[in-house]
Amino acid sequence: GSTEVCRLWRLISTNKLTHPYLRAEYFQRKSNNIVEAVEEEDCVANFTDLASAIAACCGVTVDDENERRRELIRDIGPDTRHIIVVLCDGMGNSILEQHLPESSFLRRHNQCNRLRAVFPSTTPAALTSLATAQWPGQHGVPGWDLREQPGCDYPAHDSGGPIVQLRILAPRIMNMRNHEPASYNSFDDVFLARPWSQSLMAERKEDKSKRQMMFINAYNGDDFPTWYQGKSDESPTPTDFSAWQTGHGNENDYSETVPSLLDTATIRETSFDTLGKPEGSSAALEYFRDGIDKALHSIAKAEASSDRTFTYLYTAHPDKHMHALGTNHPEVSTLVQGMNDELEEMWNKLGNRAGMLSNYGIPKVDETVSCATTRVDTTVVVTADHGHVSVFPSDMVVLPENIIECLEYANIGVHGKGRHAYLHCRAGLQCILRERWRESHQLNDAFLLLTIEEASANGLFGPQPPKITVRPRLGDFVAISVTQQTLVTPKEWDANHHHCQGAHGSLLEAEMKIPFISLCPSSRF
Repeated sequence: GSTEVCRLWRLISTNKLTHPYLRAEYFQRKSNNIVEAVEEEDCVANFTDLASAIAACCGVTVDDENERRRELIRDIGPDTRHIIVVLCDGMGNSILEQHLPESSFLRRHNQCNRLRAVFPSTTPAALTSLATAQWPGQHGVPGWDLREQPGCDYPAHDSGGPIVQLRILAPRIMNMRNHEPASYNSFDDVFLARPWSQSLMAERKEDKSKRQMMFINAYNGDDFPTWYQGKSDESPTPTDFSAWQTGHGNENDYSETVPSLLDTATIRETSFDTLGKPEGSSAALEYFRDGIDKALHSIAKAEASSDRTFTYLYTAHPDKHMHALGTNHPEVSTLVQGMNDELEEMWNKLGNRAGMLSNYGIPKVDETVSCATTRVDTTVVVTADHGHVSVFPSDMVVLPENIIECLEYANIGVHGKGRHAYLHCRAGLQCILRERWRESHQLNDAFLLLTIEEASANGLFGPQPPKITVRPRLGDFVAISVTQQTLVTPKEWDANHHHCQGAHGSLLEAEMKIPFISLCPSSRF
């Protein structure tokens, strides 16, 4: 391999970086020129494997099974009546270890070496993997603000499309180049894989035993939830993402099955100006508590029927606090400790079926259940999309002018894009950019500069090479931070160089290792 590829192998083999799914020992062999095919024992479960296991437990026929996925399916339990997945944005293992004692509820139950994030370790890549059970190289959303120019131009004839910078996590799918909603014919132009919930709905027409689905978050109504959820009769106005996830917005029409298959519930979100103040963490916990209440109420209602359910609860915390405050702020500790307590209380409530049904006004529905403490048949999975690191002013790096000269788009940013920077070169300047990068001690020491082909060949975007339709969004190079240093735009430097920020997106252990907390009816406290 090239010098930078060998450096990548060395950093992973010594645990200075964490691969999305391959163990350090595999790269130790590669570093010693022992080239072998990847075996099952070389692999660790990834967030994509978890998504596939969840889909399978909901009744979707899943391709590409492996032993890691089969183990996750067994842990979640396809025969369990209710499944709850709680995704706490940014709450990686390092955040749990930093803010919770070892005796805490979440740390006691966390299998801390079980699960890794996708790369880039960022929310749009992870949530699209969760929705599709596909790797970022396949689903088409490997990050924020992805540059694309559809079609091909001819002389004196504008037959292609305009250059766009796609952002999917916004009220509407946005072109961040002009800060206006992106123009596209269907969601298939944006998301290059279909959500597994569409398969569930298609199969539902023939098999009425599929799980009822409930999606709870603060962003129902935005484009991204619309894409993967769709719109039920009682939903808020759907967003692009939710419509995509359940098949709306394309030619597929699941109108007969969607209302009976899924429901949505919206919780409030904390305002930015309260972050860092007690009212910020207090409000975040109040809204999280409300989400848990909605999840339990939905399950209580299902207990009155024969329904089996899947409930997905997403909270933007502690990520939202950490982006504004860094990972060490006291309000982050207050929030993480409070979330731990709320999740423990939820699990306790599920342990008293009669009490839970009574609390939600559900009449006694099962005369054969006489014990007041009989547990509701529920598996709860708590996880995160990625971890977090603090980026101090001294860690913020602005690209020098001689690098900018070689680029037509630098996809960088303080909150994460600058930790896995996609660099789109001007035509013919790739070699010059690489030479200039090597000449900069700061850039060369703090970042791995890999071609996209080098990154893909080493499995960073998944086991398969990126789809041809995904490849243009990745640019020519990816600059991967090997420290806390992060590439920022000049405007971001001016705005943020006086205080700490939180970020993620690279391959540090703190960003890549995420919790797998699986609570099943047999779990003990």
